[in-house]
Amino acid sequence: MDIRRAVRGRPKGNVLQSVFLDHLRKSANVSDAARAAGIDRKTAYNWRHSDELFCEKWKQALEEATDLLEAEARRRAIHGYEEPVLYGGRLVCDAEGNPVTRTRYSDGLLRMLLRAHRPSSFRDAPTKGDGPEPELTLGEGDDTL
Repeated sequence: MDIRRAVRGRPKGNVLQSVFLDHLRKSANVSDAARAAGIDRKTAYNWRHSDELFCEKWKQALEEATDLLEAEARRRAIHGYEEPVLYGGRLVCDAEGNPVTRTRYSDGLLRMLLRAHRPSSFRDAPTKGDGPEPELTLGEGDDTL
């Protein structure tokens, strides 16, 4: 055992990698995950480039984090979220002193989810430059213009 490691009491690399990946899975943020593991971001990227298994675990952690983000977007779009009611810049409270809230829904998130899962039905209308230009032809008498 390395004497410096025993004196400092610092966890070994595989423990740090595990902490990093757990936080990456929850946040999808490399900087936050590195801080939680007590390492520099560059260390995490070095591990990713030099260790194929770690690289695969990194990709899986980001996929799981993205699944969490999608689930939260779906919840906000379908079930809504509570927003406090303000009047004149002040919080409105009920007779017992509890803040009054209203449920808000996100149409933008709902559109995004529909485009992601049913692009053929819910994609945006084509805009200029999306497809081939229509072919223009000259009709009878147009050649004099």
